[in-house]
Amino acid sequence: MMQMSMRSVLLLGLVALAACSVGGVVAEQQAGGSLSAAAHGGAMRSLLQRDPDADPGDTDQKPVAAPVAAASPKKEEPAAAAPKKEEPAAAAPKKEEPAAKKDRKRPKVEPKKVKIVDFAPDADVTNDDDIDEEGKCAKEVKTYCDDVDEGEGKLADCISDAIAEGETGGDSTPTISDPCREEVFQYKIARSTNINKNVPLAKACKADAIKFCNVTWFFGYKAGQVVSCLRDVKAQLTKKCQAEVFKTQLEAANDFRADPMLYEACKDDAATQCKDVKNGGGRTQACLRDKRMSLSWACEEQLFRQEMENADDIRLSVRLFNKCLPDKKQFCKDIEPGSARVKECLEDNREKLSEGCKGEIDGMVERRVHDFRLDSKLRKSCENEIFNMCAYFGDLDDIDTYDSSIINCLQDYAPEIANAECKEQVNKYVALAASDIRFDVPLAEACFEDRQKFCGKVPPGSARVIRCLTRKRGALSPVCRATLFDEEVRFSENIDFQAPMKAACVTEIDTYCKDVPHGAGRVIRCLQDAKGEKDFGKACKAEVEEYEAEISKDYRLNYRLRTACEKDVAALCPTTCTSTDGQNVCGGKVLRCLTDKIDEIKEEACTKEVTYFEKMEVSNFRNDVILAEACRDDVDKLCATVEPGEGRVHKCLRDNRKKLSETCRKEELRLEEIEANNVELSVGVLKSCKSERRMYCKAVSTGSARVFRCLAENINDADFGGVCRAQILSKLQRRQANWKLDPPLRKACRIDVQQSCATADAKDSEDGSVYACMIKGYDGLSSGCQKELGRAVHMAFFAWAPGATLTAPCDADIDRLCLTGRANIAKRPGAIGSCLATVLERQDRGALSSMLRRVLQQGPAKGKGGRQLSDECFVLADIAEPPNMKAAFDSSLSFASLASQLDTIGSATGISFTTKGPRGNVRGISLTGWVAMLGMAALVVLCMFGLFVLVKKLRGGPETSGYTLVVKNPHK
Repeated sequence: MMQMSMRSVLLLGLVALAACSVGGVVAEQQAGGSLSAAAHGGAMRSLLQRDPDADPGDTDQKPVAAPVAAASPKKEEPAAAAPKKEEPAAAAPKKEEPAAKKDRKRPKVEPKKVKIVDFAPDADVTNDDDIDEEGKCAKEVKTYCDDVDEGEGKLADCISDAIAEGETGGDSTPTISDPCREEVFQYKIARSTNINKNVPLAKACKADAIKFCNVTWFFGYKAGQVVSCLRDVKAQLTKKCQAEVFKTQLEAANDFRADPMLYEACKDDAATQCKDVKNGGGRTQACLRDKRMSLSWACEEQLFRQEMENADDIRLSVRLFNKCLPDKKQFCKDIEPGSARVKECLEDNREKLSEGCKGEIDGMVERRVHDFRLDSKLRKSCENEIFNMCAYFGDLDDIDTYDSSIINCLQDYAPEIANAECKEQVNKYVALAASDIRFDVPLAEACFEDRQKFCGKVPPGSARVIRCLTRKRGALSPVCRATLFDEEVRFSENIDFQAPMKAACVTEIDTYCKDVPHGAGRVIRCLQDAKGEKDFGKACKAEVEEYEAEISKDYRLNYRLRTACEKDVAALCPTTCTSTDGQNVCGGKVLRCLTDKIDEIKEEACTKEVTYFEKMEVSNFRNDVILAEACRDDVDKLCATVEPGEGRVHKCLRDNRKKLSETCRKEELRLEEIEANNVELSVGVLKSCKSERRMYCKAVSTGSARVFRCLAENINDADFGGVCRAQILSKLQRRQANWKLDPPLRKACRIDVQQSCATADAKDSEDGSVYACMIKGYDGLSSGCQKELGRAVHMAFFAWAPGATLTAPCDADIDRLCLTGRANIAKRPGAIGSCLATVLERQDRGALSSMLRRVLQQGPAKGKGGRQLSDECFVLADIAEPPNMKAAFDSSLSFASLASQLDTIGSATGISFTTKGPRGNVRGISLTGWVAMLGMAALVVLCMFGLFVLVKKLRGGPETSGYTLVVKNPHK
């Protein structure tokens, strides 16, 4: 009617303004209809449609909304819409003439034969390659597509968009009748069998089809063959062809019948396994995948082929797309489809997704871990590694070369992968495996029955099933136990593989470890170091402590220690743990071996890691699995209410030392020996003496009790804190119980104790029995051991307390000689030792040798009265001299050598050149010795002068210059 009006206007020569007005009214009426229809299908079209010139495989291509201009009924008259913007008032008649939209009739097009692609069969095309607007979709066409032209599938695409929008659910989604749906599906199915039946596809892909898919002359033609071929070479097609091929993929993804090869292979399986499933929406394919184990090989093969082809784009995973559309809008709204970007985004937000979407994503990941080829990004990123490292001989695109071990192989070689992009993808799969047993194929298969038996009610995710199996380790089958251990070793390397810890420590990682790179256990160590901070969260701290308890069961679970100590373990502990298959964890045996032999470790990195483990031991008793097992009953009985951590349980056990079982007591004693070596391991001293250490011992390195000794030497300083002083004195008094608690003494006297006091030492007693043995055999000890024993006894007097193990024989003497009349003297460290030294110096030593021999060999004599020490106390005080032990420790080797020479000369001449202590040890040089040394020095000077004069005479002086001295031999 519009065309007739325009023709009349032109024939009568009406003015151009009238013509424009009429055209504007009509155009505005059509635009109104277009906008009304677009309100129903626009949202889905914006997600599913692309620019016809776009490449659906192009990662930068954005989806485009269905253009309103497409609603123009006549392409040959685009100018009809021009007046709309110039004269908006012309839209008024739209409401007055609604019948224009309802009465619109599209011209009928006669059926015709089409042969655009020559090597494909002719195609009978009806409705200009479209559905019949008056057919089963007549109502839907008028409701949703009245503004759409017929031809080249435009009406069918419009109804398809409405169907797709209805699949997503919602309050205002289109309603399409089942007969209409089936008519559209059948139309798409018919087009999929012959490229010439799909006119837009044939036009866009003619050249590409000839170039890549002209093989019918040799193999003959098969339904859907050319379309399938184009999908296989999609990456090499022109962009227009790619866009049309993508549409065919989308149609096949929605209805498996639109994929001839898939339909032929799966129609029988679908009829038996999924007979009640409604066609469309990808439901049949989803049903078949859920029943994969019951499918024929041909169907499973074709189902995999379609899934692999559709892996790149979330829109081709129809059921996943429909269920995850709201989640995509929430978490991935700015992510464009293509290159699996949206899927990856949804994976990253798995724990936040809606239940339906999470189920679809989990199912997708589970299928991927069984066959790596379903992950297009992994295939591309790791192609070289797949072939070279994993010796994969199949074709990445060949559905016959299934191999479920490739992802596990890549995980095994992850440390050696140099390609950063590939390594990132592999680490992603390790993280997935660590969070959900379903994504760990070897573990899921090895522990299938154990999982059902012990963890059947535990829901997957957040490593819950893996933790359940770990706690049931002892009851697991050997295969499951070994596989579980191997996976735990793998997961120990990265915080990303510790799902519960990472989830609980989000804030702490951002606060304390923000700039710490992931991998090599760095972030985990950072969290361990920070867990004592005031603002450290309880949930995160609990996870860190859980991790520490777990890695303490086997050194291999401690990534940093395992890698740092590989050589030292082989050298020092080769047979300590013989289990190489992981069926039984070492139970802390190798860790015990390394801590016992820490002085023999050669690798500095290993020493640091073993020391760090020792810190874990002294902080929390559970981190020493051997001690924890030995003290289990004692802890339950004596320390059940004590919170583990910061050495609290150890302190409780030591406070109840006399009530402990023998095995627990020995384990605690051993741990005390370790603590004594390094102030960093002494929780009490470290906490109480922080400022004193900084003030007095800042430059003193840790190890060999050096910091402790430094603190002890400065204990009487006026600025020394009372809390720290109490800690140091307590440790000094505790050392008297067992000689091993004194590291320098332990090192110097190890051989002497093995030779002379092995029986006493084997008891690991805490009554000072080894001290008593060494004192009794003092004359037979090596000089180094004598020196350290003297220092140890001196320090015992320095920190004297009534009833102390080592100094108890002197308690009566001290009370009689030092405390009478001045009881407060005992409050000052070192005062008692000075008092005894003064008494010792005044005491008569005439018969000292015989008395000492009697004391040491036959036992102590009775105490003496007056101002003299008892025999036994005399021996202790004599060994403890000189009082100034620091000066004694710093005496030079040159003095020792000189004193030895003078003593030798004195023995030969009968003259005493040195002064000696009560036990015969050289204490200094006598006046006679000094005079003798001066005389010897003068003699040396005189000899040198005489030698100088003799040489001068022989060479001749100035008065004989120019003459030659001739000496004649006498005649015989």
